[in-house]
Amino acid sequence: MLLSRGNLTSSSLIKRSGRTFSPAVSRRKLSVMAASITAVVKGDPTSNTLGDCPFCHRVLLTLAKKGIPFDYQFVDFANKPAWLIEKSGGKVPVIMVPGDNDLVLADSDKIAPYLEDKYPTPSMKSDVPAEIASKVFMYFRQFLQAQTAEEEAEKKAGLLGELQAANDYLSASGRGPLFGGKEINQFDAAFAPKLYHIFVALSHFKKFDIPLEFAALYRYMAYVQTLPEWKQVDYGRDMIIKGWSKHH
Repeated sequence: MLLSRGNLTSSSLIKRSGRTFSPAVSRRKLSVMAASITAVVKGDPTSNTLGDCPFCHRVLLTLAKKGIPFDYQFVDFANKPAWLIEKSGGKVPVIMVPGDNDLVLADSDKIAPYLEDKYPTPSMKSDVPAEIASKVFMYFRQFLQAQTAEEEAEKKAGLLGELQAANDYLSASGRGPLFGGKEINQFDAAFAPKLYHIFVALSHFKKFDIPLEFAALYRYMAYVQTLPEWKQVDYGRDMIIKGWSKHH
């Protein structure tokens, strides 16, 4: 059920459970499907716990939505393997595709189009203008890490401008609740994880909630969290807080 207008706050919207992903369960399911793609993502290889990287989240949402069999390889950012540093400069996500000449592909901006081309059904193609909210994560990070009141005000204004553009787009007649309508498209797969971090981290570290007049964004975030593909790869609120505690 979507949240009512009266309950729209960042803290009430985002799940408080801090649910950790259970790779053992997913691996059992995926083994039946003969998983072929390995998703190399932020996480704890000791506890097999998925980390909070929004760019990894984008790729995982794409894999889950398209029903592509995959498995996980978790990377501890404090102890990155040599092969990852060689292949991607240590950055994640990376996918490894044994059935495609042992392809190793880095960067979510490259991985998402590759998956769309190789697995066109269901389609996640998007016609949302690329400039919509294109700087939202940059302003969020700068606002979160601002050192002075002047810098904070400047970056906050930039962030609100980006969020306003996204909210206006979703509010137009015939649009929503997602950018892809009722199903996530590639724009959603990239944007929703970033918005997730924005809601959680700013509320926790800055005591700042996204203004309630951005009602389309609240509806958006509430709706996307009901989708099975989101639930499959959600790392939880507590993991976001843990991740940003080192960088705010």
